[in-house]
Amino acid sequence: MQNNMNEEMLIIIENFTPKIKQCLHQTSYQDREDLEQEIKLKIIEKLTTKEFENTPSFWNFFV
Repeated sequence: MQNNMNEEMLIIIENFTPKIKQCLHQTSYQDREDLEQEIKLKIIEKLTTKEFENTPSFWNFFV
């Protein structure tokens, strides 16, 4: 289960990477690498919260 979750997080990070890099062009060159790491870390933190563990399904909204 943990390995699967890590793989899913990696896929999500990879999907967000182009947009992150695009947005980083608005910052100074010296700060880009650090900021990119911080953004990815925040994404991982949010994905590992309890908030996403019990996500309701489509059918839960109709009950």
